[in-house]
Amino acid sequence: MNDSNAVHALRANPATWISILAMGGLLTALSLVPDPLALARDYGQFLALGLAGAIAANSTGAGGGIVFIPAFTSLGIGGENALATSLAIQCFGMTAGSIAWLVALKRHEYGGRHAVSLVRRLLLITAPPAAAGMLLAQYLVPAPPLAVATIFKYFSILFGLLLLYGTLRKPQPHPHAIHRLHRRHVVPIVVCALAGGMVTAWISIGVGEWLALLLFFLGYPTMISVCIAVCISALTVWVGIGYHAGTDGHIVWPIVLFAAPAAMVGGSVARYLARRLGPVRLKIFFSTWILATGLVM
Repeated sequence: MNDSNAVHALRANPATWISILAMGGLLTALSLVPDPLALARDYGQFLALGLAGAIAANSTGAGGGIVFIPAFTSLGIGGENALATSLAIQCFGMTAGSIAWLVALKRHEYGGRHAVSLVRRLLLITAPPAAAGMLLAQYLVPAPPLAVATIFKYFSILFGLLLLYGTLRKPQPHPHAIHRLHRRHVVPIVVCALAGGMVTAWISIGVGEWLALLLFFLGYPTMISVCIAVCISALTVWVGIGYHAGTDGHIVWPIVLFAAPAAMVGGSVARYLARRLGPVRLKIFFSTWILATGLVM
């Protein structure tokens, strides 16, 4: 393979260069701290957490908060620290996943020009309300309503069961999957993105999960729905991380140092799991994941 072919192959496979970038960043950061071995001994276990959370999050679009928040809570990390650190890790993992999904979409792995056009339009109508929801919740309603976790819990259980039932009852892919955006779907999609952005500000998960569920139920292709969920999750956490990064003590940076590079690797390879599962098994996996979300929250 000549040099030009090697460069083209590297560009065509984002998992490779994202993994190289992630591990290079981790090693560079460790070389700058006084005692890297002690830091690795204390926080190295978060490599596995970041990898597992990102693979699950980016293969379903549901977001990694359901992995990170319970894990942090079990370790005695709660409140703003758990929320901010989860969002920070997702900034890296969900971004890597978005790049991988969009590169595959551009290469027409999930449909032709119609799929590209559909994703573009869905991104245009979901990005602004999702970002607005995040900022509204952070700056106007910074303390989450007491019932939000409970509402999210039962919402996840209900819709997870409905999606699992519908998928198992009709195991074949929907013969009339929607490949263009319908006008009558715009309002519920926008409302879902806005509400999901607000919930994500409070518990670090919501917008990707809710959008994927809605798009599944409306009849949009499974892979397109997951792609949108991953991309909007990435955008939303980046919009929201400034609120926490600007406050000393919110983000536990040593955890991010180890979990974020692993999340980048996991996010970049997650779409291969989604493709391997296929639309039907992916929906089953997603609905099971949603049920687990509801049971753990």
